[in-house]
Amino acid sequence: MVPDISRTIAIVVAFLAIAFVFTSGLIISIEHTAQASSLRKDIDKILKDVKKKLKDKNNDEKDDDEKDDDEKEAKTNYEYGFSDEGDTKREDFNFVAAGDYGCSKNTKNTINNMKDKKPELVLPLGDLSVDNTATCWLDLIAPFDNKLQITFGYHDVKNGESKLNQYKEAFDLDKLYYSFNYRHVHFIVMSTLSEFDATSDQYKFIEKDLKDASENENIDWIVVTGYGPFYTSPSAHPAKNDIRNIYHPLFDRYGVDLVLQGHNHNYQRTFPITFNVGKTSDPTVTNTFVTGYEGNKDGIVYAVVGTAGEGFHPLEGQQPYIAKQFEGKFGFLDIEISNGNPHTKLTGTFYDNIEGSIQDSFTIEKEIKNKILG
Repeated sequence: MVPDISRTIAIVVAFLAIAFVFTSGLIISIEHTAQASSLRKDIDKILKDVKKKLKDKNNDEKDDDEKDDDEKEAKTNYEYGFSDEGDTKREDFNFVAAGDYGCSKNTKNTINNMKDKKPELVLPLGDLSVDNTATCWLDLIAPFDNKLQITFGYHDVKNGESKLNQYKEAFDLDKLYYSFNYRHVHFIVMSTLSEFDATSDQYKFIEKDLKDASENENIDWIVVTGYGPFYTSPSAHPAKNDIRNIYHPLFDRYGVDLVLQGHNHNYQRTFPITFNVGKTSDPTVTNTFVTGYEGNKDGIVYAVVGTAGEGFHPLEGQQPYIAKQFEGKFGFLDIEISNGNPHTKLTGTFYDNIEGSIQDSFTIEKEIKNKILG
């Protein structure tokens, strides 16, 4: 920080005055008054130079402060998304998912622990910020600015149009539902807070999108994200029966492998299940192992991962189709896709924020579509 100009000048003047008095007395005593006059002129010049230099430095500092302010303001012009979308390399990779963030210390811990896993893709599952604006969450998630594909939750959509527009602008989205491909995985992002019935634009989009993905020889996995859970043990929020009854049969038909959702602030993961027409709230379990599923014949695994940092919702029992559940633990689900020939494997691992301990793990294995025959 540059010192105050007046204070600095005062100090310089004091030192120069002492020097002037001492030198003037010496000069006068030897009757060299002409030299004393010359010294006074030199002192005036020195003071003038000091004033100019200090003024220039002060102006430079103001310019730097203005630049800092500009940089801070520029950071609010968020441009987030997923820079590697469309990458078709058949390489192993991982992505992470969690929902119900908020902006607490627990949220920061979740994000920091996600960073440790070095994910290539990050899937926030809704209820990102519970504040009146999206700013706090957008700042916290900044380390993943080019790895994000967000799902919209209640607080993201229902807390005012200005907040919703913040997200839309930050992620360059015009709709709340969309899809993308990455390394032989097709991802669909649903909006359970938009129109969803069989005549809606969202339904038509998802139906066509799933059909295309299922027929694509280069797509081995289909992963869907949403907000309101299709299936859940008794907790703060019930299952979204009306949405489930429309979309689960569609997911079965086109071979969806994994559905990730939030809303309930706990963790729940089903066995592989298929839709039960006779009793839609009681799906058919196709494999009762806790882990080790065959993707080509077993049903869909549904997971509620509302554990990113915003409070806890107690579990008041356990549904028979739930393979693993717990409350009171913040953390995230890490999904690894490993590729071989002729098989590919999806491994899901839930990491608790406390010491990174593993609270759940499951695998799904299947044959790749476009396999190379020996």
